[in-house]
Amino acid sequence: MYNRTLAVFAAAGAVGAIAAPAAAQLELLLSDRATDSLWRLVDLNNDGVIQDPAEVFLFHDGANAAGTLGIQNINTMAVRLTDRFVVGGDQVNRNLYWFQDMNTDQDANDIGESLVAADAGNLSGVSFAFPTGAAFDSAGRLLVVNAGNGFGADGIYRLDDLNNDGDWMDAGEVTNWVLNGGFGGGNGPFSPQEMVIDAAGVGYLRNSSANLHGIYRFEDINNNGAADDAGEFTVFFDATNASGIVPSAGFALEFDATRPGAIYTLQIASGGLDQLIRVQDLNNDGDAQDAGEAAIVWSEAASGFSAIDVVSLDTGEVFITDNSGKKILLLRDVNNDGDFDDAGEVSDWFVSTSNTVGDVRQLAVYRLPVATCPADWDGSGGIDGDDITAFFIDWQAGTADIDGSGGVDGDDITVFFDHWQAGC
Repeated sequence: MYNRTLAVFAAAGAVGAIAAPAAAQLELLLSDRATDSLWRLVDLNNDGVIQDPAEVFLFHDGANAAGTLGIQNINTMAVRLTDRFVVGGDQVNRNLYWFQDMNTDQDANDIGESLVAADAGNLSGVSFAFPTGAAFDSAGRLLVVNAGNGFGADGIYRLDDLNNDGDWMDAGEVTNWVLNGGFGGGNGPFSPQEMVIDAAGVGYLRNSSANLHGIYRFEDINNNGAADDAGEFTVFFDATNASGIVPSAGFALEFDATRPGAIYTLQIASGGLDQLIRVQDLNNDGDAQDAGEAAIVWSEAASGFSAIDVVSLDTGEVFITDNSGKKILLLRDVNNDGDFDDAGEVSDWFVSTSNTVGDVRQLAVYRLPVATCPADWDGSGGIDGDDITAFFIDWQAGTADIDGSGGVDGDDITVFFDHWQAGC
């Protein structure tokens, strides 16, 4: 039994022993297949835009000191915010990488900070020739989507480093999460893309193929270690929706950070119209197919515009990458009408003008600002010993379920201090 009283006194002593980190700013990671790099974008002067090149920093490239094979096309990316462990899937090299800033110098280019963690030689025999989606569940475990091709089948896989050697190359470390029961055998009619996973372990997948465009829901209901048994892989939003929206080609998927259960997806509609769609299961029937559960909240008709990825913050801000314009748009619902189509609600957050960044594609939150960070437990806008005190008051009261497990125990202390020491 975990002794709460001892934990409180230990934490109180730790306040004086551990230096509180500096206030964190919002940082995003951007993948760039033109320069085979990952970039860290930070608004250092808080003016609401990213100045190029002053606020653009190299995070990883082929010149890394670890000798890790240079990336060529990171077309999916996931970040575990508690320790800023980054995973990327490379379509060209046909493998999975991980990156982590171990020495806190703000990049992952040093020895021991990157690795090709799964390739065609993995002893589980799973192909990652076309990794299109990745997400961490509430326990920090990684799930990866592979779109089927000549090298392997459509599938969603869970990855566990069972022997703690830093990779997923050993037998049994890559297991089927959604395979034949969801997609059918081999490389079938699906084109699975990005996915997200909620705190309860329910996943949502964006599909982009004729007659199957939309979003699918998956959940391991019978707890057998897979989510493709009967009734576990189901339609969440498709062409039969009663909101009158016609789903079409698209790849991105992102939870709306301001509306529990709502999801954003991008698509290219008829005539080359880029659209941002929000879907939400308002009546809790397991889908977003009912009238009023889906809406087009932003659209762009400019010729050549190429929306790739979307990121949502709990401030209500939404970022969209535009590869054709080499920029990132910032969407704000200024008049609180639920969309971003009104005057003054869309602006350029980043524009590649210096040629530092060559391609604007996948985007992910790398660090949250203090105001939205779990470590700022007292909501003061800074991270210090007062947050520890406030956390343990709630912990003793049984209301500090920071890991989302449904209970309050020692694991919540571990997660809180991971955030606190990381400044996130």
